[in-house]
Amino acid sequence: MSLFSTTSKTQSASYEPGVDGLRALAVIAVLFFHAGFQAFSGGYVGVDVFFVISGYLITGILLNSCIEGKFSFLRFMARRVARLYPALLLTLVLCLIAGFLLFSPDDYVALADSSVFALFSVSNFRFWLVSGYFDTSSETNPLLHTWSLGVEQQFYLIWPFVIFLVYRLKPALLPWVLLALGAVSLALSQWYLSVDTSANYYLTPFRVFEFAIGGLMVFAVDYRKRHTPGVILYEIIMAVGIALLLYSIFVYDKTTTFPGLHALVPAIGAALCIYASPAKYLGNIFRNRAMVTVGLISYSMYLIHWPLIVFYKYYIYRPLLLSERWALVIAPFILGYLMYVLVENRYRRVDLYSWYFKQTIQRVFALALILVPALMIMTSNGMSFRMNDYFAEHMANSPRFHEEQYGGAGFAMGSQVLGDANGRRKSAVLLGDSYARQYAFGLNQILAANKKWVDTSFEDGCFFGPGYTRLLDGVPRKDCVERLEYALEEAKLSKVPLLYAVSYQNYQKTMGTPDGKRVDFPDTETYIRFLEKNFDAIHERIGLANTLVIIGTPPGAGSQVGLASCVDRPGYLPLVCAKYLELNEKKGNAYALNRSLEKYAQSHKNVEFINPYSVLCEEGRCVTMIERKQFLYSDGTHLSKQGSAFVIQGLWPRLKAIFEK
Repeated sequence: MSLFSTTSKTQSASYEPGVDGLRALAVIAVLFFHAGFQAFSGGYVGVDVFFVISGYLITGILLNSCIEGKFSFLRFMARRVARLYPALLLTLVLCLIAGFLLFSPDDYVALADSSVFALFSVSNFRFWLVSGYFDTSSETNPLLHTWSLGVEQQFYLIWPFVIFLVYRLKPALLPWVLLALGAVSLALSQWYLSVDTSANYYLTPFRVFEFAIGGLMVFAVDYRKRHTPGVILYEIIMAVGIALLLYSIFVYDKTTTFPGLHALVPAIGAALCIYASPAKYLGNIFRNRAMVTVGLISYSMYLIHWPLIVFYKYYIYRPLLLSERWALVIAPFILGYLMYVLVENRYRRVDLYSWYFKQTIQRVFALALILVPALMIMTSNGMSFRMNDYFAEHMANSPRFHEEQYGGAGFAMGSQVLGDANGRRKSAVLLGDSYARQYAFGLNQILAANKKWVDTSFEDGCFFGPGYTRLLDGVPRKDCVERLEYALEEAKLSKVPLLYAVSYQNYQKTMGTPDGKRVDFPDTETYIRFLEKNFDAIHERIGLANTLVIIGTPPGAGSQVGLASCVDRPGYLPLVCAKYLELNEKKGNAYALNRSLEKYAQSHKNVEFINPYSVLCEEGRCVTMIERKQFLYSDGTHLSKQGSAFVIQGLWPRLKAIFEK
């Protein structure tokens, strides 16, 4: 059936090639999604397909061992570790080597930390605990994808006891228990979408229903073997399954509430494809040689694809070209094949159940291969001796550059005073997300020096507009609405200008209404018209005689991974990223959108537009660093404290005139 037809797996009487073909679809969807192909906006559901397949296969293995009276939890776990860990260990070693060659000390420490969590299959907890608006960027985290392996391994720790205990009690109860566990998990997942979307995504209890759906297919397939459906029914079931999978892959996106009920679509789709895998015609989509081959190497492909993308993007320090996206899709097929042949398939039958002296030494060595370098990295400040000497001072002064040097660091979200109130009437209200909060440092300094003050209404990751808000994982953010109402009321009652700044371009695909209805924009022009109407509504709320000040988006540092990831990288590498430390203004963030907003302001009375480009760019070139090695950005898009002060100083004559109208 495949290039690997001689392996023990494919020669087994119980081998189902259609399941491997389904794996192929799952990994291909993930590959295209991570490589940045917009058409595969829901490609992340490939991981959910993997969970369903695992539930099906593992439940079958455990149930058979119970029927045969050979159940052994330790032997089961030994086989699972032998199946998964050789390729994982190789991936971790390769990542630590690549990190040594490429990563800045900060990023290398984060990688070492992640590798330890991945080694012990708890990286899903790690990424849940650090998740947030300013969490470790996925752009510099080559092990982010190991969260799903953590979920799998935790499933392996729980599921055997469920199967064994229920089977011992009463075998006929088993499908009903799996159904009940799945229903409870699904209900928890749907409920937790409004409680903690990060925990809901990363933690095992909220994913159990996907494994349970796979487990139930064991009983469905057994029934199918005893009561074979007709040829046409097979094709219909397979067609529905494929349709559900394709729908979720091509229609879902980052605004889709997930997992919850939406995860049922790919999960049920995968289950139907497993059930109807013998379908004569549509079944060949998964049973053909090419798909089965890809399915067999899918685990190795999954392991290697994300580190490859992260390290490549880190090195080039710019957005991917279309040709590069295709290369990053194709390369995992080749590398995954090599890893499968040389490691995964070779060591999958290693006996980890025995612990003789030689085997014990080998396993201790395997653990030490990750733990010792990780400890060295974390205790040596990311092996900072590798750094480019020219920028060593930056690293020494700022071990966590973005968190410490962001222009809004030390200024909380919500309402607060910037400047020197001292009984004077406030000059303005500043409303916005982190793109507004980034000005807090500079404003606070210059306002205090001029004995003025402004009130703030900050909420990171929020869009602000009457009747609209940001959808986070498909859930409307109520805090955005509250912050907007506060700012509008304060500006209206105090009769002071409202300063408005958000990351305009980042909300085009995450917009919704407070009741959760998604708002779509077919193109940028439609979105710009929406922004203009939103400004009309805001201006009307604060009073048309009052001044609305729209602050544009800064050009950025030329990369999402941030300046530190460029200048702090090892000194023995050519600093290819340096060319992007100064960028063409037309390639800066929201350049065209800023121009549209400026035209809007010019055509409306009492509306001002302030463009950070006017301070940061000259003769078509935008700077990211000024004298004495001061970085204007704390990451790829947000101003640092130095950048905040620099921009506000340049804009002050304009702002002062607005405040004193």
